[in-house]
Amino acid sequence: KATTTTTEAETTTEETTTEETTTAAPTTAAPITTTTTKAASGVNSDGSVSFSTDANYASSHKYCVGVNRQQNVVTVYGKDDNGAYTKPVCAFACSCGRLGGNETPTGTFKTSDRYDWRFMYDNTYGQYATRINGPILFHSVCYFTKDKSNLEYDEYNKLGENASLGCVRLCCRDAKWIYDNLAVGTIVTIYDSANPGPLGKPTPARVDVNSENRGWDPTDPDPNNPWNK
Repeated sequence: KATTTTTEAETTTEETTTEETTTAAPTTAAPITTTTTKAASGVNSDGSVSFSTDANYASSHKYCVGVNRQQNVVTVYGKDDNGAYTKPVCAFACSCGRLGGNETPTGTFKTSDRYDWRFMYDNTYGQYATRINGPILFHSVCYFTKDKSNLEYDEYNKLGENASLGCVRLCCRDAKWIYDNLAVGTIVTIYDSANPGPLGKPTPARVDVNSENRGWDPTDPDPNNPWNK
């Protein structure tokens, strides 16, 4: 029997959860795993991450990703002129797992499944979820129901702080970027550093909790988003 987890990523177990939508990457055969990839990575003095890749990876993957859980920053790296993943492309403010038992695990992993919507451990829903490893995912800040106008706005305003139950939360725009642009098997290194990274820490998006639009993520590209009108 699967073991009950304490992360946002699954409803009650690591594997036997009810899918709320089908995966957006049906050709991904990668199983849910709790082991790190063999690709070793290291953190440099400037806060950047060094990734160990081979020619096969470079031929099929545009990016590698570093997640600084101490600073709550995701930095995406592309290939330099030598084919190494040293070129910072973009950075996102995020919320990694909160301290006291819900910490996001460190290590180097490879992405697998993707979901338009994902039902979470705490009976909420996340948009644009990309599995990092086992029950740990990138995903949007959660919604009370599977409804884009029912955002947990108080949790949204914690972006940039350790606030999740283990996953890596992002604003909708950034979660969608990860969902749209990371090929299956993209290397993700999760680490701690006092240096946010080569692009620094972006200012997190915020929601005016007194606005009648507070149930929407202001970065959601949905044409029905009232923040976009």
